[in-house]
Amino acid sequence: MNQILLVGPEKNRFKDLTASFSENQITTLWTDTAGKALALVAGKKIDLVIIHEQVPDMTAKKLVENLITLNAMMNCVVLSAMSDEDFHEAYEGLGVLMRFPLIPGKAEAKKLQDHLARISRISDQVKSVKGAGNK
Repeated sequence: MNQILLVGPEKNRFKDLTASFSENQITTLWTDTAGKALALVAGKKIDLVIIHEQVPDMTAKKLVENLITLNAMMNCVVLSAMSDEDFHEAYEGLGVLMRFPLIPGKAEAKKLQDHLARISRISDQVKSVKGAGNK
C-alpha cells in the first residue's frame, strides 16, 4: 500500500491517521469533495480511499459506488456515526472494508494496516497455490 486518499470536509479530522500512515511510509492525499476524489482516483494510482460520511457534494455511499465503478478492486473505509448494524445494512455488497469513528485515531490506522496485511498474505497464498498447479 503506497497511497491513500482521504475525503472529507475537514482535513484536521484525519491528522492521527495521516501521522500513523506517514510513520509507515504510506502517502496520503486529501480532498474535500467527492468530485475531486473521483478525478484523483481516475488520474492517479490510489490504493485505498477513506471517506467521511459528510462529504458535501455526494453521499459517502454514492461515492463508494462511483469509486468501485471506476475500479472494482478499490478498497474503501467510511467514517460514520452509524451503529455497526446500520452501517452493515447501508453498505452491504459494496465491499467497504470497515467503519471508522468520525474522528479516527492511530488505533484505527493500525487496525486497518493489520487487516490489509492479512488480505495481502491470503492473496499471496492463493497466488502461490495457483502457481504451483501450473507447473
